[in-house]
Amino acid sequence: MPSPGTVRNASPHRAFSRNTLTAAFLALILHAIPSLNVQANDLVGPLSLEQRSDPVRIAIVIDDVGYSLARAEEIMALPRELTLGMLPYAPHALEIAERAHASGREIILHQPMEPVAARRLEPGTLALDMTPDAFTAQFEAALERLPNVTGVNNHTGSLLTAHRLPMEQLMTGIARRGLFFLDSRTTPHTVAESTARALDVPTIRRDVFLDHIPSESHLAKAFEQSLAIARKRGQAVVIAHPYPITVSFLERTLAALPEDVKLSTLSDLVEAPRARREAISRPGGIVLLGNPASPHISPGL
Repeated sequence: MPSPGTVRNASPHRAFSRNTLTAAFLALILHAIPSLNVQANDLVGPLSLEQRSDPVRIAIVIDDVGYSLARAEEIMALPRELTLGMLPYAPHALEIAERAHASGREIILHQPMEPVAARRLEPGTLALDMTPDAFTAQFEAALERLPNVTGVNNHTGSLLTAHRLPMEQLMTGIARRGLFFLDSRTTPHTVAESTARALDVPTIRRDVFLDHIPSESHLAKAFEQSLAIARKRGQAVVIAHPYPITVSFLERTLAALPEDVKLSTLSDLVEAPRARREAISRPGGIVLLGNPASPHISPGL
């Protein structure tokens, strides 16, 4: 089906220009009506595959890395674009992080944060009842253990990420180090992403948990969902875990990615929201991606 506002036989260049001009015009209108909770690129349909000049992009983060050297070896045999989310106090975190960094892989701090309920808290967990000084000291200690990280995401955290004050303190520490933040979205009530944006911390959100249910059928379905999101918005962020079934699935699947999909590092995608805002604000700016604030199902961990 042709996209709204295009002619069936129109050239891709002409349709691309029409989308561009429409987005710029809508941006001017919406700028004058700040009370509307909508963005110009919510109203402009995504470009078709024929109209895209570049492949859509997917970033995959492997969380909970640090407990197994053997599993880390398997993960590091996967494409180099995969990002490793390192638990700071896991037994082999330092060795794995050093080897990953030496091989040119991207590492982020998978910072433990307090959940609504848990049988066991990960060492170094940031908690809601901490004093500001204790909170900062705990976070700084985790960063000192993993000096080569480029960003931070939350491990659990369904309680902590739903509270703005600790998130403001966290984002202040992230900004001080020049890092970015990935909101793992372990609760639909998270304010982590919005707090990061309010403090101008580079940020992005998780779109899909690949292996929340570790079965072949669920992995395949979740990956297809990732592709659908990427093709609609231009990009998608996937979080997975170092399960044997997941590593095996990724080995097969990433070796046979569709031609219109490109595997990217997480940091490559973090800049996209800022680039989109700049494009919308420029006369004739190009809008390729969808709204990053669209909700996705989260398991509420």
